[in-house]
Amino acid sequence: MKTNNKKMNVKMFAWALVLGLGACSDAVDTLPVPGPAPLVKTRLAAFEGTGQALEGENEVKDLRACLFESGVLTKVYDAPMPVDGGYGIQLDSHAGTLYVVANTGGLLDLDALKERSISESEWLRLTVAMQDASPVRFFSGSLTLDGMESSQTELPVTLKRGLVRFDLQIRTAGVASVRSLTLKNAAQSAYLFPVPGDLSPADVQRRDAVATISEPLTKDTPAVLYLYEQENDGLEAVIEAEIDGVSKTLTKRLETDLERNRIYTLTVRKDVIDVHLDVSFDEWEEGGDTELTPLRR
Repeated sequence: MKTNNKKMNVKMFAWALVLGLGACSDAVDTLPVPGPAPLVKTRLAAFEGTGQALEGENEVKDLRACLFESGVLTKVYDAPMPVDGGYGIQLDSHAGTLYVVANTGGLLDLDALKERSISESEWLRLTVAMQDASPVRFFSGSLTLDGMESSQTELPVTLKRGLVRFDLQIRTAGVASVRSLTLKNAAQSAYLFPVPGDLSPADVQRRDAVATISEPLTKDTPAVLYLYEQENDGLEAVIEAEIDGVSKTLTKRLETDLERNRIYTLTVRKDVIDVHLDVSFDEWEEGGDTELTPLRR
């Protein structure tokens, strides 16, 4: 009788062992397999319409990225790899928010910001000032990674210029030349990243911005002046021109804020009433076929 009980116990143990192994096997089979690490691809916001990109406007001196998780800077990415005419940043996972900046070398100490665990809210209030009395031609863009599917392995992020550009058009029936162009009360700093509803820092300083014109301009001229994005706080364009042999001082109060990544056009006209300035703008639209050009050395 005892022998039979022992045989039965051995059989029950064996079945339990088989069932246990089967359960473990099922558990192993259902474990998720990690997918490939996501790769963020950068591209520039191109523009469409009448404006055209100029030589040097897409040059990138340096490009770095910062990852914020739970509202704190946790990682800085250096030396991204060239990918498809832009740059690629290899991430570890789909978590947090990635911020990308370019042409900010010497202006931002990202490693120091990481050391002190800068908060995301403070990061979004960082500003860029003038450098050598000129605005910095920087780019910035961001990408929210939280909530993305793990199957999304190529993630695009678009970089926009932090500047506005002014072009000059001359539309007169006679002979005209422009000797000087000044934008009065121009902001001397701007946010690193766009702040919704707030185009200028509270402590922004303002000065007159004067275009560099070595010889009088007698035809349409792009990029006569670059400024930072800014709220319109008394912005006024002043042009010294000569039209049909008569010297003129033309003034125009701007009626709009200046938003980053846009081209504004100052147009000198002559009609039966007076000479005046028209201000219009084109926007650098998002586009996938504008390459970032590494700085030539």
